[in-house]
Amino acid sequence: MKAGIAGSNPDGTAPTLALSNLLREVGEAVFSLNTTVVGLDAVENGYEKPESLDISWNPIDRRIAARKTRKFVLESVLIHVSEALNQYISALSGLPRFVDIREAWAMPKADDSAAKKLTDVAFALLGRENYRIAGAVLLVHWRNRIVHKASRARLAGPLKRLLQENETQIALDYKSLSIDCLFCHFEEGRPSLKDVSSLIAMTIKLAKEMDKQIYECFSREDLQVWLDYYNLLPQLEKVSSETKAEKLQESIKRVFSTNAPQLYDYYIRFGRVKKGDD
Repeated sequence: MKAGIAGSNPDGTAPTLALSNLLREVGEAVFSLNTTVVGLDAVENGYEKPESLDISWNPIDRRIAARKTRKFVLESVLIHVSEALNQYISALSGLPRFVDIREAWAMPKADDSAAKKLTDVAFALLGRENYRIAGAVLLVHWRNRIVHKASRARLAGPLKRLLQENETQIALDYKSLSIDCLFCHFEEGRPSLKDVSSLIAMTIKLAKEMDKQIYECFSREDLQVWLDYYNLLPQLEKVSSETKAEKLQESIKRVFSTNAPQLYDYYIRFGRVKKGDD
């Protein structure tokens, strides 16, 4: 799997800080996965432990040892990516447009699981026909089954059908990935490298598509939330209080250029936003 995850959104706009954090976390996980896969190939093909490594390692069967370790690493990466995705959804859901969704999660006996939150936010931004939503939700469920051995988390019928109905396109997009095999591996708890790399690729593509939609109908209230998220308000207030009037605009622009260039035009459009503004 390629480790080069970072990049702009589909329309060329800079990603939100939340997406940048997700891309960084996933990129590091993928790089570690790829490095481990290379190392395990060496194990299977006769690698000898250097004397300088003060560890106990003498597998009876190198192939079995390598395959068990690969499964462990694949599961670890699924967990890591799922947690990073959860943080991304948490950041997006703080926007004013999702207030009704957040209130529904807070109701007694409401389903406020990571999978439900992902589904609600993704559906609100992209509609219900994007098969990558189902792929990302499957990744989250797989994480739950790894972490909680008694978990029976699984895709709801409509999401499962969404993957099945798009199996031809998925096979084209993800190097002949078989949805039947994917479901089988999920139920049996034995992720393959193709399964994991494909689900991660779907998740990243989905996040970029969602991030693009954040800038549609962008409001002053959205700007307030992102300024809080980026922790820019203290910096802007400091600049405003310490900078001469004729240099203030340039200094403010420099703050945004360094931290969140995509927000500068909105800040100018909506006027100054102060800490505590509604």
